[in-house]
Amino acid sequence: MNITTTPPRLERDILQDAAAAIAEHDRLHSATRALDARIEALCAEYGVATRRWGYAPHHLRQTCAAQGLLA
Repeated sequence: MNITTTPPRLERDILQDAAAAIAEHDRLHSATRALDARIEALCAEYGVATRRWGYAPHHLRQTCAAQGLLA
């Protein structure tokens, strides 16, 4: 029976992977915040256009889905 094991990674390698993951998380978090702000603005714009006040993102999602605009 031939068993091979991988050696434990070095501390520096783990920290490099962690730094890359944290940077990716921060980038995606910033992008998500920007998209949330854009969707909020679109909710307000759609509410004015349709004279429906208090339009929330989940309302806009339902409307887009009902119109067949979401895949």
